[in-house]
Amino acid sequence: MNQLIQGFQLIGQSLTEDISIWWFLTPVFILWIVMEIYFGEYKKEKLSWNTILANGISFTWINIASFRVLFLENSASIDFTLRIVLLGIFFLYGICIIYIAFTHKLPHRFGSWLAGPTTIYFLSTVSILWGQGVLEISKWVLMDFIILYFVIHLIFWLIKKKLGMPGEIEAISRGQEPL
Repeated sequence: MNQLIQGFQLIGQSLTEDISIWWFLTPVFILWIVMEIYFGEYKKEKLSWNTILANGISFTWINIASFRVLFLENSASIDFTLRIVLLGIFFLYGICIIYIAFTHKLPHRFGSWLAGPTTIYFLSTVSILWGQGVLEISKWVLMDFIILYFVIHLIFWLIKKKLGMPGEIEAISRGQEPL
């Protein structure tokens, strides 16, 4: 349990350790929050193939930027190799999303889950923190990220559940039954 708590502390510290990381994290967080609220507000609107494609391209670009910083370090440590492998996996994930979106090879529901805002922007944050070297990679930090993913997913699910469709809000304000 102590290692899990220490992992959460490391994640929190990584957000303040190198303030320049916010040049990358700010647009990711803004997009993430706006997309989650958007799909919470417009519940009947689904993630379309073009959005899945754009999310795949964004995620791939973020990994390329993380590779760039990693190679500027030009280190030959074990951590460096592990970061290359993990960024490589993330990069391939982005390429797969692009392929799936472009070809429609998988069912839309599966593509939406793979490239939804919670998944893409959460993994983008992980890519930035690990790829740019502000957070060490360990099994405890990885476990904490998995826990955080589900907690964040739950939080956004609850927020979306509370948001209503504009038509519902308008109907309720007029004393009518929403459709």
